[in-house]
Amino acid sequence: MNYKTIITLLPATVAVARLTRKCFYHLSRKQLLCTVCGLLSSAAFAQTSNPLGLYKLEEIRRQDGEKVDAGYKQYKYCAENVTLQIGYTPEFFPCLPFGFAFDNVDGKPLRVTGELSKTENRGIQVFGDNVKECFTLRWFNDRSHFNEHVFPFDTNTDELYRIVNDSTDAIFRAVSALEMKPGGQQNPLRGVWHLRGRQTKNNARSQYWVERAESDMYLVFGDNCALYVEGNDKFPAGRLNCVYNNIKYLSDRAFELFNYTANVHWFDSNTIAITSQYDSDQPVVCIWDRCGFTQNIQNVFGTKVPRMTKDVSRFYVDYFLNKYGEQSEAVRQSYETYDYAVRLNEDNNAIFPKLMKHGLKQEYEAMRDTLLSRMMRGEIDVDEAVSRYYYWFYSQFDHHTSCEGRLFNKLCEENEIDYHKLIKNYAPKPVACNVDAETYLIRLPSCMGMFPTIEWLNEKIEEYLHSGCKYLILDLRGNNGGNDGMSLSVARLMCDCSGLEDSKSYLRASFFNKAWLRDYYYDLAPEQIKHVLHEAKDVPDGDYSVWSSFPKGDYEFQPKVKRGAIIIDADCASAGEAPIAFVHNYSKTHAKVYGRESSEGSDQTGNVFVTKLPNSDITVMIPMTVDGTFDKVVEKRKPGLSPDVIIPLPYPDELTDNIDPWVLWVAKKMKR
Repeated sequence: MNYKTIITLLPATVAVARLTRKCFYHLSRKQLLCTVCGLLSSAAFAQTSNPLGLYKLEEIRRQDGEKVDAGYKQYKYCAENVTLQIGYTPEFFPCLPFGFAFDNVDGKPLRVTGELSKTENRGIQVFGDNVKECFTLRWFNDRSHFNEHVFPFDTNTDELYRIVNDSTDAIFRAVSALEMKPGGQQNPLRGVWHLRGRQTKNNARSQYWVERAESDMYLVFGDNCALYVEGNDKFPAGRLNCVYNNIKYLSDRAFELFNYTANVHWFDSNTIAITSQYDSDQPVVCIWDRCGFTQNIQNVFGTKVPRMTKDVSRFYVDYFLNKYGEQSEAVRQSYETYDYAVRLNEDNNAIFPKLMKHGLKQEYEAMRDTLLSRMMRGEIDVDEAVSRYYYWFYSQFDHHTSCEGRLFNKLCEENEIDYHKLIKNYAPKPVACNVDAETYLIRLPSCMGMFPTIEWLNEKIEEYLHSGCKYLILDLRGNNGGNDGMSLSVARLMCDCSGLEDSKSYLRASFFNKAWLRDYYYDLAPEQIKHVLHEAKDVPDGDYSVWSSFPKGDYEFQPKVKRGAIIIDADCASAGEAPIAFVHNYSKTHAKVYGRESSEGSDQTGNVFVTKLPNSDITVMIPMTVDGTFDKVVEKRKPGLSPDVIIPLPYPDELTDNIDPWVLWVAKKMKR
């Protein structure tokens, strides 16, 4: 075992590491006593008649019948194809960690031979009435004069082993963890993790600037123990060294070893950072990836846990140095910021897999990699790299995929309509009133629930229903979104049929997305969110689970209008766009959409999370859900919904709480 690796890299406390080192030195001396034990027979008997499982040495008797104490603890781990010997000397205090090892003396499985004569036998005998419960292993010492007072030379020694099913036994716990047997604990940490290395800046929220581990090290979380295991590609021919620790799970983000707390930061379901600190020492942050043991180890313990396949090379210090050489701290931070922005989007954006499915992978990767190369050559700064990266999505596919960068905002200003320049006073305000004797107007400039409130809107809907008006105009100009329920509560009054097409939206299953939903709603989550999270629980990262589904032919509406109209502009986004698609699917003859420009283009996605990039003031917005009709947007590469009827008038001089010429024109048009 590389003790330097344990001390400097493992997330156990420094105290644990030091005690572990002492345990291994102690074990190596005692282990000499065990090397003459456990020579195995290759006799071929049925599997059911041979020992299988973990057995503990209970008693040793010499050939003369005298019981002896060898001064060590020993187990046999009997598998179908190999038997391993486990020897250790635990610390005086049972709460302390200790080292042990799996040794294979001759590479053979343990087979029942039957009892032979004590005087005639000079090999190995394995016998017992019920070897599934206990067996006796008799061996003849013709090999060594070492420790003859315990194992006399040229005589037989009997060792009695009994099956271990005691959940308080440390070796039983360790073996159960290595076998990945299901237990009572459901903590997501449970399983095997491979050490990537130490995070040099001790920043638990960064995967970058990682020094590679010096050895092939694994951390196994069991129900009530944690094991550090050093990989060995020669195992079971070579020994497998382990360190045992009792563990107390405080949550899925913290655990306690040897009375010291280690904190866990989850990057995704398969990568964590573990931070540990002992007394006044500096904290140590190590990065671990969920990963099955190498195949030779898995074959012994009967597990089938996939090996890690993702490429993590870009996170290593040596990768960066080999590719870019020595760089200033500012350049290193820019690299981390840009790479983080890209990975966050690729791993969580609901539209990303669909874009790749539509043959855009080569174009996308060329754009992504070119921006990184230009940034690393100093041609552009990180703000421009991130801004142009997100604008590629924003301008062609989805306005929810965006960022708050200086260049990004400038690109939007240059390429989008600015109504404040076209209309002298562009400040839409809530309005609910008669346009004429037969037409009622509801202007809804926001669906955020504040301006106006939901209570105000519900009151105005009731006012319309009792007004006697036959025509209803929903004016959504300037509505940047919020809660779909607000705008749809008005749009549904214009609907006259059941769904003309299936309407489905999907959650992109990712660790981040599911964790965000869980944390955002916490225990106040509506039933739909709870249902979605339950359904998505076992969906692999990158796949989709259903967010909502409204099948064709369901939810039939009865119209509350003779004619309905929705007025839109290019500032209509998200919940401000939802009524457009809604009336197109649920109204055959009672509703039309009026305007001059298409809506903004946030209608196909939703449930956006906002997060700040590391080393930066840039925030990014990424949608977690996408509609089933998004494929059509990909094909046309122009987001947004077009109006059914183009309003031929010039822009009004004012749009506030007034009845402007566009509303009057639509009111007249509806009655023809």
